[in-house]
Amino acid sequence: MKEPTVTIVVPCYNYGHYLADTLKNIQQQEYESWECIIVDDGSTDNSGAIAAEFTSTDSRYRYVYQQNKGLSAARNFGISESRGKYIQFLDSDDFIHPAKIKQQLTILERNKEFDITYGNSLFFFDNDLKKLYFSRKKGTTVSGSNSLRISGRGHSILKKFLINNIMEVSCALIKKQLIIQTGGFDETYKSYEDWKFWIECALKDAYFDYSPVEGTETYIRCGHGSMMSNKKNLVLHGVRIRKFLHPHINFFDRLLNYKGLAKLYIRKWFKIF
Repeated sequence: MKEPTVTIVVPCYNYGHYLADTLKNIQQQEYESWECIIVDDGSTDNSGAIAAEFTSTDSRYRYVYQQNKGLSAARNFGISESRGKYIQFLDSDDFIHPAKIKQQLTILERNKEFDITYGNSLFFFDNDLKKLYFSRKKGTTVSGSNSLRISGRGHSILKKFLINNIMEVSCALIKKQLIIQTGGFDETYKSYEDWKFWIECALKDAYFDYSPVEGTETYIRCGHGSMMSNKKNLVLHGVRIRKFLHPHINFFDRLLNYKGLAKLYIRKWFKIF
């Protein structure tokens, strides 16, 4: 059996009611040399039964189970089981554009110096993609601030991470070798584990390519119970991440970024746009 080029890692914890739609979305990918590893993080719902419907009819799907250890551990388990040269992370309630893997794989194959390529994210409420969260212009929005979405490596990237995360985890297609070098996701983080992971990639001098071309979008579901609902937890881990970053950012740059950080949180928490 030919080895897949791309591994799609889908962690799932009691999201059986969304899982089928996400797995169907993967089948719509224009690029076909993929495998999908469904990592059941100790679910007590019908997630395993839903996964079985796909693994029984399409050999590209694989189902693995672990006792509940959290999202970071589930992603790491998926990485350890992967056979692809590139990794696409996708949460079990979200979607990616049908052309995303094909488009981003082309970018990485043509530009060997790129380690990560990422595009934009669109936010939607349940199954209605027309109701976009953080939307300024109908149908064309990215999360957060465009000023945080940049290409580059090293210090220029790290400065942006002091303000905030630059992308959602499913935005990117990543070289597996880079993930191995970083050691994967920090399992002590229960929120913003992706933010911490991107910083670890930057500290390994990874090149981040921001290419927001049509067909590279990821679609993030909002308006339901999720990890992002716990604002206290988010704030605590956000502070923890910035403390981790401080030794790598000089004092002057930290001072300059406090203004950007304050502006971002005023907009985020009070929704002033």
